[in-house]
Amino acid sequence: MTGCAMSTMEKLDSSFQAVEALCAERSISVVRLEGGDSDYLGVQLKGDVQEWDLEVNCKYLDLTRLPTIKLRTPRGLLPHVGYHGTICVSDGHGLSLDPDRFPDIVAFTVLAAYDLLEKWSADPVAATKEFYNELEGYWLGLPSSELARATINVDRNDRLVSVYLNSQVTPRKWYVTNRDEKLPWEFETKKLAPHRALYVHLDEPVPPPTFPAKLDATFIDAVLAKLSPVQNDLWSRLVGPSKNGPKQVALFVSTPRDTGGLSIVGAMFGARDGKIDSRQPVTPLTVRRHSPAYMRERGGASLDLYNKHVVVIGCGSVGSIIADSLAAAGVGRLTLVDPDTYSEDNVFRHTLDPAWIDFYKITGLKYLLERHYPGIQVQGLPWYGQEWLAKASLDDVDAIVFALGLPTLERVFCRQLRTYKKRVPMLFSWLDPLDLGGHSVTVWSEGTGCLDCLYRDDEGLPSLSARTSFLEPNQPVSKNLTGCYSTFVPYGALQARHTGLIATEHLLSALQGEGGASYRYWVGDGKTAIEQGLRATAWWKEARSVSHVEAAARAFGRPCKLCRGGA
Repeated sequence: MTGCAMSTMEKLDSSFQAVEALCAERSISVVRLEGGDSDYLGVQLKGDVQEWDLEVNCKYLDLTRLPTIKLRTPRGLLPHVGYHGTICVSDGHGLSLDPDRFPDIVAFTVLAAYDLLEKWSADPVAATKEFYNELEGYWLGLPSSELARATINVDRNDRLVSVYLNSQVTPRKWYVTNRDEKLPWEFETKKLAPHRALYVHLDEPVPPPTFPAKLDATFIDAVLAKLSPVQNDLWSRLVGPSKNGPKQVALFVSTPRDTGGLSIVGAMFGARDGKIDSRQPVTPLTVRRHSPAYMRERGGASLDLYNKHVVVIGCGSVGSIIADSLAAAGVGRLTLVDPDTYSEDNVFRHTLDPAWIDFYKITGLKYLLERHYPGIQVQGLPWYGQEWLAKASLDDVDAIVFALGLPTLERVFCRQLRTYKKRVPMLFSWLDPLDLGGHSVTVWSEGTGCLDCLYRDDEGLPSLSARTSFLEPNQPVSKNLTGCYSTFVPYGALQARHTGLIATEHLLSALQGEGGASYRYWVGDGKTAIEQGLRATAWWKEARSVSHVEAAARAFGRPCKLCRGGA
């Protein structure tokens, strides 16, 4: 009988039988508990020190996660056990469940909860440390807990901060910021008055309430008992008199986590005449961290790249993908250089939406990146690359990207940058037309390997065509739809994205320590190009079976008058 055909009682009976069988294999004493919700299976497992009364929610048949399991009666502060007794036995990542084996899933869940409870009950000291590692999750489960979005860094610096409350929406919205800081665009605080708030760091946590108690002034008093003289002074300023009389204030407390980092919890309460107003409720505030450092680390962006400055010259389809990808990877400062305005011709292969038509591309990208990636600094310059190079100093530049698709100009840039004394990586990225493929070349402003190395024929003599090209030279590839005014090289959005992502990964390798000239690429199937009569090079036919290391050796291994003193 499948899970979908079972009645509720059959589910409970078969689930208990599965629990019994699994417990018997491990010599664990188990009995079935009566009473409780009709959709819950109640079981008691006898541990080494105490008995555990558990309830498993068997209501749902279409399982996408393990069933909820909880202590029938919540008790104390236990690791991975919420205020209401819910036990966190799995984070769900990588979990694969067979919905036709519902009883086995219930049995697995019961034994996983039992093992977790037994593990921590055997070592009270370790259990306490582990509980406070998970304090923020427990705090979220407190009665009447509300979410507060905060830009403040969770650190050890005590300070007065500000809280904004929008009580006209459900659920209420809370915003926490440093005083006098520029608020992020996503914080809807324009018509909200700030409340006083205090952030303090304690070396030891204050225990939260346990079921069925609620958060009240007792917790605030316990925090006050641990404050230093400096923190007490800040407290006096928090609850001190105001011209508007009694007020609502907030307190945020951070404490160390044994596994590293800091936990933070908060509470909103009333203050009157310099004291806690016991007549007002205390609202638990669970902090959602909006600080750039936290969001970067949590989102997978590298904190090591935050201080890197990359210049992107050419912000078209490929350049915009590179700029966006560098920002997503964690690069903290970008300078975008491009004199072109955005047009309707660009829309399908560019990151900008049509609202930016007739604006400079760099204006739209600056706006987009600064809104999307907190903490990033973007400078947009509507200049030609030559203008930037004539005025630029490389003192604070860590890398330069050229996404122009103009080989003559790019070779000039490479030669000029090699006259600078600072060693920086230069990345050149371009597409061959239609579906032939894309390229990324990284060279350095000093040392062997430069862009001119690519412009050699098979005999090692200077050539006007790069030996890395997938398209045979002297073939017209540009296209227009309305005349010369709209001439363009045909390729699609996916080709641009593919090239931009390869180029970004390539540059990140250089920023993270990979030295020397290198070459990466992707090879398309070329079906459309061949159908339109374009001829591909022998390299295009061979490249898909050649490693990037070997390809770089071929590209940069010949004599070069610019970087090797060759002919």
